[in-house]
Amino acid sequence: MSTPPSRRQRPRALPGPPLPLPRALDALAEGWWAATPRARGALGLLLTLAMLAAAAGHATTTPYGPPTAVLVATRDLPPGRMLSDGDLRARSMPRDLVPEGALADAEGVLAAMLPRGAVATERHLGDGGWASGLPADRAAVAVAADQLPRLTAGSRVALVGSDLDGRATTLGRDAVVLAVDADAVWFSVDLAEAVDVTAAGAAGNLAVVVLPP
Repeated sequence: MSTPPSRRQRPRALPGPPLPLPRALDALAEGWWAATPRARGALGLLLTLAMLAAAAGHATTTPYGPPTAVLVATRDLPPGRMLSDGDLRARSMPRDLVPEGALADAEGVLAAMLPRGAVATERHLGDGGWASGLPADRAAVAVAADQLPRLTAGSRVALVGSDLDGRATTLGRDAVVLAVDADAVWFSVDLAEAVDVTAAGAAGNLAVVVLPP
């Protein structure tokens, strides 16, 4: 008569009393098992969400500080352009990498070139007027607004003059509209072209050709 196979025996518990736990952990364990299953499930869910939030916060933190919102240029912006909401967009970057004087609002007139993706700062604005950022080889020239088509600050144009016989001459090959008001349009032109542009404007013999940006 064959003997039946022996059943696998369960491992015996470790001999001796259970390991003592710190009083706080012991109280926490007793409270956990005394709670209802629904309460334990809700607490477990809250702990899981807290750990996920902590992990997400750690992932976004860099050695250069927490993320900070800044305004960057949406495209290359020329000097003389009056900033608007479409010129700048919000972007997040570490706090310690934010340049000093970063703009909080899209306001002001640019006195210096602002490349696409660059953080807009107070240094890009003219602190001595809209022409304060002109380089040494450029000049600001005003032309009466009533003899010109409607222009906007930042536009690139060619300025053309005509003589008494109707012959046209390019006087300003790469002018930039700095500002427009009710009376005048201010152009940034090459210093060598400033006198001729001013004379043609004063004589009412100046035309504008709008160039691609």
